[in-house]
Amino acid sequence: MRKARIAAWALLACACVIAIFPDFFSPYSPSHQYRDFPYASPGRYQGASVQWLVRGEPYRWLGVMPASIRLFGSPEPGRLFLLGTDEFGRDWFSRLCHGASVSLLLAPLAALLSIALAVGIGAWAGIRGGMVDALLTRVSEAFVVLPWFYVVVALRAALPLSLAAPVSMAIVFALLAALGWATPSRLFRAAVLSLEHREFVLAARATGATRGRILRAHILPFLWPAVRTQLLISVPVYILTEVTLSFLGLGVADPTPTWGGMLVPLQQYVVLTTYPWMWAPAVAIVAVCLALQVVGRDTHMSAPVSTNGAQ
Repeated sequence: MRKARIAAWALLACACVIAIFPDFFSPYSPSHQYRDFPYASPGRYQGASVQWLVRGEPYRWLGVMPASIRLFGSPEPGRLFLLGTDEFGRDWFSRLCHGASVSLLLAPLAALLSIALAVGIGAWAGIRGGMVDALLTRVSEAFVVLPWFYVVVALRAALPLSLAAPVSMAIVFALLAALGWATPSRLFRAAVLSLEHREFVLAARATGATRGRILRAHILPFLWPAVRTQLLISVPVYILTEVTLSFLGLGVADPTPTWGGMLVPLQQYVVLTTYPWMWAPAVAIVAVCLALQVVGRDTHMSAPVSTNGAQ
């Protein structure tokens, strides 16, 4: 298990670095089309030779600083396709790197926002009790019974498909975050209700501490292990939801690459059976989600219980 945990962390670290700096790791622009090489198999073409830290098409580090250095590439007129090309001759490896920026950066941000809402609403409902608890519990129950994936599909389908890529991405992940807080909030509410009867909480209440003070100083430290675990478990759900929406044409629009959008050509039987390198996004999705599951399970098993609240 220790080796699996190390491998999972290493895979996630590499994937996140690529997602943050996709232009540096990709030899070509993800939208550049080499029309002479449709569905080219992985390999070197026109006398290409692999060179490290070469100058290529200009880009911007983190979208701000101009740069042109790429990790590897080939001098013109050589073509180097590490994972082959798609039907338009676009480098599949470059698109895979850029697709990670959406799936591995925006999905965790949506999960983080959702968990933050869940902690705030669930903890406040548990600490306040009474009508506040009853109202927030009924609202969370309404969200839980909703088929939220289909709600996201319906809401996204109601929006124009011609939206700019940043706006489209923001809307998709905001919808995911807004609809995903209900289930974990019930967990945090139950945890707060159980902690309210602990001796250190009763002692703090006897000394005149306010609800906010009790929540911040005595209850929230006990929730952090559960928050970390819920976050790591939620991220694969958001990744798969974005992948599904993009696969259905309701996510981020082409030509912006996403892992879900890159799976669209696999709907064609010829592509599915003839060009195995087109499966690369599916392999990446499965590998990242499995790594997150391993890390999330081990975090849950090894997370120490905080004792700050008892001091």
